Amino acid sequence: MQNSHPCKHLAFIMDGNGRWAKSKNHTRLFGYVKGTKKAQWIVKVCSDLKIPYLSLFVLSTENFLFRTQSEILSLQKILQKAFLKNSNLLMKKDIKLNFLGDLSVFSSSLQKLCKDLCEKTKKNSGLNLILALNYGGRQEVLQAFKTLGQKIKNKSFDFQNINEKNISSFFPSSEFPEPDLIIRTGGRFRLSNFYLWSASYSELYFTKTLWPDFGKKDLNLAFKHFKNVKRQYGKVL
Repeated sequence: MQNSHPCKHLAFIMDGNGRWAKSKNHTRLFGYVKGTKKAQWIVKVCSDLKIPYLSLFVLSTENFLFRTQSEILSLQKILQKAFLKNSNLLMKKDIKLNFLGDLSVFSSSLQKLCKDLCEKTKKNSGLNLILALNYGGRQEVLQAFKTLGQKIKNKSFDFQNINEKNISSFFPSSEFPEPDLIIRTGGRFRLSNFYLWSASYSELYFTKTLWPDFGKKDLNLAFKHFKNVKRQYGKVL
């Protein structure tokens, strides 16, 4: 896939589905359905723009812990339906599907579907779509250090050789480049435990627009912001 866009890895914190639904006198689940459709739209847009990587923060570890069981079950059904509906689109658009997070907490049918879609699309060479499900940045850091600690214990790694690069290699997200731009919708100004390690030098863009209302104009404003920023990485230019 030839990259024709300055943003190599775009990431979204898709916030505001519940508040959007409430403003329309609908249930929160109605908002999630709308949010899922918006996610499908952004996937198509990024594929057409030839952006190599797109990350969508779908469900955090905190969401899974603190939402009601009935809501989590309903969300799983919404996701399963969306995955089935768009499986052919993934192949048509040459999209490779990836997952971050602990999927073992989900239903066996959803886990199998996720695994099957990853297998089905693994040879696709277009957009790399990364869906963060039951994912948390702190949990990813913890997992990396547990792996490193075990290697030191087994004497397969010398703790004297610990550095930023090899710590990063233990992160599941190290398979992908660090996000260039993280867009958060919904008027909240925080990362909410998303990509804590790899977002060190990501450009952050916040908009009050609720996720189901996010459109082409909002995206263009975010890209304009990104284009006008000089990324210094701590250097003096």
